[in-house]
Amino acid sequence: MSTPPLGVEEARRRLPELLERAAAGEAFVIQRHKKPMAALVPIGGQPSSDPHKRQRQIQSLMTLQGSGRNCWDPNQRHPARPAPATPALVQPIGTEPFSPSHLKHGSRIALDGSALVAFLADAKGTGKYLTPLMQGIAQGTWQGVISSVSLARVLEGPLARGDELLAQRYAIAFANPEHWLQVPADGAMVLAATRLQRQEPQLDDTRAIELATAIATDATVLVTDHPALAQTGQHPVLSALRI
Repeated sequence: MSTPPLGVEEARRRLPELLERAAAGEAFVIQRHKKPMAALVPIGGQPSSDPHKRQRQIQSLMTLQGSGRNCWDPNQRHPARPAPATPALVQPIGTEPFSPSHLKHGSRIALDGSALVAFLADAKGTGKYLTPLMQGIAQGTWQGVISSVSLARVLEGPLARGDELLAQRYAIAFANPEHWLQVPADGAMVLAATRLQRQEPQLDDTRAIELATAIATDATVLVTDHPALAQTGQHPVLSALRI
């Protein structure tokens, strides 16, 4: 998409907007004294260059929030008591919303099944932390990472209620390569997970695979709503647990 050159001051003033537009496929030339000095261009993947289509994609992903209310058994969830010693990149939930400024543009953000379920069910106390992360993934600021075992956790909710259409909607949304890196739990991942369990005995098979997936994909942070992962010392964690 062709755009007119921008002056340095204008580019500085509009940088957040320009970053989002670059993530959507646009390129910008920045000039000083009418001489080209630098370019701001999209990196990685092939996001849509149609801003209307891009906006529809963002809205489609964000409308998933709350779509799975009552799909999961609340007795199977694990409310939080974050461990004080958790070596988190971002501290466990307090009173202030999560600030996306902690994460660099282009970062990979791994979300485990518990965090995704919390977002889809719009669980009380998690929306103000999970919503900005999902918005950033939808806008192309970051790339989401989801393990196949996390996806199974997401799909089991609507399928347990016989809602095939909602399950298909989730499967399609999390298969979109513009937003998500979907990682299978293959033999190598299971081996890595088993090794992690020897170091972190509180992890069950699923949590170990989710942690191994975050490590294997170089995710900047693993977002979880599960106390066992919130206590891991193997990887930076954003604990979306509710106190």
